[in-house]
Amino acid sequence: MKRWHGPGGYAHVLRVGLPLLAGMASLTAMHLTDRLFLSWYSQDALAAVMPSGSAFFLCTSFFLGTVGYAGVLIAQNVGAGRPRDIGAVLWQGVYFALASCLTLAALSFASEAVFDAMGHAPEVQRLEVTYFRVLMLGAGLMVLEASLAAFFSGRGLTRAVMLVNFGGALLNIPLNYVLIFGRLGFPALGVTGSALATVAAWGAMAAIYVALVFTRKNDRLFHVRRAFRPDSAIFRRLVVLGTPGGTQFFLDMFAVTVFIALAGRLGTTELAATSLVVSANTPAFMPLLGMSSGLAVVVGQSMGAGRPDLARRAAGSALRLMAAYMAVMIVVFLGLPEQLAAFFRPRGDDAGFVRVVALCRPLFAWCAAIGCCDIVIHMGFGVLRGAGDTRFLMLSAAGLSLFALILPAWLAVTYVHVGIVALWSVFFLYGLMLAVVLTLRYKSGAWQKICLVAPADAAG
Repeated sequence: MKRWHGPGGYAHVLRVGLPLLAGMASLTAMHLTDRLFLSWYSQDALAAVMPSGSAFFLCTSFFLGTVGYAGVLIAQNVGAGRPRDIGAVLWQGVYFALASCLTLAALSFASEAVFDAMGHAPEVQRLEVTYFRVLMLGAGLMVLEASLAAFFSGRGLTRAVMLVNFGGALLNIPLNYVLIFGRLGFPALGVTGSALATVAAWGAMAAIYVALVFTRKNDRLFHVRRAFRPDSAIFRRLVVLGTPGGTQFFLDMFAVTVFIALAGRLGTTELAATSLVVSANTPAFMPLLGMSSGLAVVVGQSMGAGRPDLARRAAGSALRLMAAYMAVMIVVFLGLPEQLAAFFRPRGDDAGFVRVVALCRPLFAWCAAIGCCDIVIHMGFGVLRGAGDTRFLMLSAAGLSLFALILPAWLAVTYVHVGIVALWSVFFLYGLMLAVVLTLRYKSGAWQKICLVAPADAAG
C-alpha cells in the first residue's frame, strides 16, 4: 500500500496518466478502425495502409512533436502565476500549425516518388499514393487540433483532451463504414474514403476545441482572443525548445517506416502480415505511450520542486503499471495470434489471406519480445522528457535508428536475403539496444542534475 499512496505512487501516476492514456486509446481506435475496415475491403488495401500510414506519421511527426511544446510553455505560465500570458503562447502554437498546413500539403505531391522508391507491387503502390496524398492534404488540421489541445493539457485539464479525442474516434467509425463501402448514397471509395473519414474527424476535433477555447470567460482569464498578435520571441522559443522532441519523434517514425518498407520488398504477403501485426500491436503500444506522457508530467513536477527522489518513485510506479498491462498483451499475442489475425480478414474467400495468417504466429511472438523492451523504453522516455534531457533522447534516437535498425535491416534484405521472420529479429535487437541505452542513462543520474525551473522557495 505504500507504493500506492503519496507523490509518485501508483495513484498519482494513474491520476495524471489515465486521461492521457484514454486519449491515446481513442486515437489508437481511430487508426485501428481505418486498418480494420480496409482489411475487410481488400488484402491490397491492408497491405497499402500500413506503409502509407507510417509515411504519413513520419512526415507529420516533427510538427506534432514541436507544437506539443506549447503545452509545456502554457504549464510554465500557470506555475509562474501568469495566466494572461497563456493566450499569447496558444496563438503562437496556432500560427505554427497554420504554417505547417502549407508545408504538409506540399509534401503530398511527392507521394508517387516516395512509394516508387519503396518498390512495392504496382497495385499496392497505387493505393499507397492515394491514401498518403489525402491524409497529407488534411494533416494541417491534425496539427491545429494538437496546438489547441495544449490549452487544456498545459493547464492539467487532460480530461477535456480525452473527451474530444473520444468524440473524434467515435465519429471516425461511421464515416469509415459509409465512405469505404459506399453507404447512404455515397460511392465506395476504399482507401480514399478511409482517409477522408480521418481528415473529417480531425476537422471536427479542431472545431470543438475552437468552441471550447475561445470563449469570453477564457478571454477574460487567459486573453485567448485579444492576444492574437504574432510574437516573435514566444514563437522562436516554441520552435527552439520544441525541436528536440519533434526531431526525436521524427527519427523514431522514420526508422519504423523504413522497416515496413523493407518488409514490403520481400513480397505482398510479407507486407500484409507485417501491417496486420503492427496494427494489432497498436493497442499494446499506444497505452504505454500515454502512460509515458503522464510520467513525464509527474517527473517534471517533481524536478521543478527539487525532488528527484519523487521522480524516481514515479518511474518505479509507472514501470510496474506498464509491465502489468504488457503482461496481459503478451498472453494475448502468444495465445491468440490466429484469432487476432481473423479480425483483419478481407471480405469474401481470400485464399491469399491464409498465407498471411501463417506468418502471424512467429511475428506476434516477436511482438511479445519487443513489448518487454517497450516497457523500459517508455519509462526512460517519460523520465528523460520530464527532466528536460531531450538532447540525449534526440542523439540516441538518431544513432540507434540508423545503426541498429535501418542499416542492419537494409543489409539483411538486400544482401543476406532473409525472410520476414528473421527480419523482425532486427527490430527486436533495435528495441533491446534502445532499452539498454535508456536504462544506463537513467541509472547514471545525469538527468537529476538538470534544472529548468528553480523551485519557488529557492527563487525567493
